[in-house]
Amino acid sequence: TLMRSSAASDVYKRQVWSKIKEGVEKKKQRRKERYILVAITSAAAFIGCIWLGIEWYSFNNKSDISVIAVQMSNESIEGEDIRLIVSEKEVHHVKKGATVAYSQEGIVSVDEEKVSKNTTKDLYDQIIVPKGKYTRLILADGSSLHINAGTKVIYPKRFEKNRREIFVDGEIFIDVKRDESAPFIVKTAQFDVQVLRTAFDIKAYSGTFENAEVVLVRGKVNVKSKSGKELVLSPDNKATILSDGLIEESSVNAEEYVLWTKGILSLNNDPLNVILAKLGRYYGVDIDCTDDISTIKIAGKIDLECGIEAALKRISATGGFSFLKQESAYMLKPLEKIVQ
Repeated sequence: TLMRSSAASDVYKRQVWSKIKEGVEKKKQRRKERYILVAITSAAAFIGCIWLGIEWYSFNNKSDISVIAVQMSNESIEGEDIRLIVSEKEVHHVKKGATVAYSQEGIVSVDEEKVSKNTTKDLYDQIIVPKGKYTRLILADGSSLHINAGTKVIYPKRFEKNRREIFVDGEIFIDVKRDESAPFIVKTAQFDVQVLRTAFDIKAYSGTFENAEVVLVRGKVNVKSKSGKELVLSPDNKATILSDGLIEESSVNAEEYVLWTKGILSLNNDPLNVILAKLGRYYGVDIDCTDDISTIKIAGKIDLECGIEAALKRISATGGFSFLKQESAYMLKPLEKIVQ
């Protein structure tokens, strides 16, 4: 029948309640497992966020200025004005020939007028000198730089007690303040130069056919290329860093290589294409020559205050060339190839 006895009914009820209880316990266990899984996943995600945060913080606070230079390399060298970048939101335009100076506290002045009080959290500043301009920079430790046209320099507002590093893309003449407890290192994309107290010219333009050079006026420096080659340089010697990382040493008159800081270009018996590249940067114009005269070497000096066309006339008279102006650019050719 459809009717059950009382005893049978009690047994049945106990079986039903046992199944229900078993099901409830399983659900509780599944919920507990899900909670543990979620907790573990959340903890893992939290730890992952911490790790990523540490990695981000570490990357943005690495002391190697070469890493900082990569981060700051998006600023263009092109422009009409010298730009002094002290933070993402603070950029000062500096006149040609002005002197930018830092106090030991990192306070910035341009021609002795304060322009920044170092309230920013940014540790590094950058000065960008476009073609046709030049400036001076005095760092917080008292080291002095002449910065040539077409150059970027990245440097700390204040130096650490036992570490002084700057990064250069272009040409500078630097007179390093003596501090034996804190060696001074100039880093470039191709090589590094380590000094204690010295004065030297460094040329390391990126994106050019010209070889990088270090010319020592006084003191002693160690030049190390990215390939690991090293050379200890003595005064009146030049290190030429080749594209494969090899370093060639030659004897020179070092004073000739820093005359540009006084407005004079020494031609140093350089090939014509190298001389024209230097003139183009200084005057902020494009200057080219035909291939058949590009490697002709020329000696002498040029007063850079005379202007671009006067400079080209002197070079042309010396080498037997002539030049044409094509819009804002200049072209040098052998004299007989000029069409009247």
